[in-house]
Amino acid sequence: MKIYKHSKLFASNSGFTQVELIVVIVIGVILVGLQTGCGMAKAKAKAQRIACVNNLKQIGIATRIYTTDNQDRYPWQVPAIETGPDGEEIMTGGTAEYIAVSKAAEYWKHFQALSNELSNPKVVRCPSDRNRNQANSFGETEFGGPTGNLSMSYFIGKGSDEAKPNNILSGDRNIEYGDYNNDDDNEGTHQKFGKKFSGKLRPAWTKSLHKSQGNLLLSDSSCQQSSASGLAKYMINSSDADNELMFPAGK
Repeated sequence: MKIYKHSKLFASNSGFTQVELIVVIVIGVILVGLQTGCGMAKAKAKAQRIACVNNLKQIGIATRIYTTDNQDRYPWQVPAIETGPDGEEIMTGGTAEYIAVSKAAEYWKHFQALSNELSNPKVVRCPSDRNRNQANSFGETEFGGPTGNLSMSYFIGKGSDEAKPNNILSGDRNIEYGDYNNDDDNEGTHQKFGKKFSGKLRPAWTKSLHKSQGNLLLSDSSCQQSSASGLAKYMINSSDADNELMFPAGK
């Protein structure tokens, strides 16, 4: 009769004990999970950035429709009241009165003026921007008010001009330049960038939205994905000498 010896696979003097083998398997499962998780996180970030680009494209279409009906002017270039051909006053719904730096706290009114063309306020919020209010309408109470500057994720280019296609119309708010960082701005403001940049003083994207990158909308309604160097390049190529951007609050 044959006598079968116990397997040495799990013997104390073997290469792996049973416990060690289980540990190796568990570590392998964890590593696979981490790789899968990283892949899913990257895919989610990519999808959010694409959605952000689509938002800006819709803003570009909305502003183009608006300018067609308002003598090639954007809402922030149209006075709230204008004089008609017969001398009568016409309520235009424009927001030129809110373009001054002193009115930066009511920056949200510029996007509210596009409510007919945009229809949905979700368009003005980047899906990567967690620090925003998600309004369901453009109403004064829900979209505007004291926290209105947290209802959107995008700045507006004060020098935007449909006749000057390279001028910056809008883009992701997460920009830093010198002492200014929009992520630390709790009110909203105007910031002039000009065109002359140095190695130490250059506009850049913060990490808060698209990991040190961002999206831009130009006055020709084209949308561009941009790195920090690309952001500076678009400003240099703009016809706007000041490159003054109107920012919503960052926090």
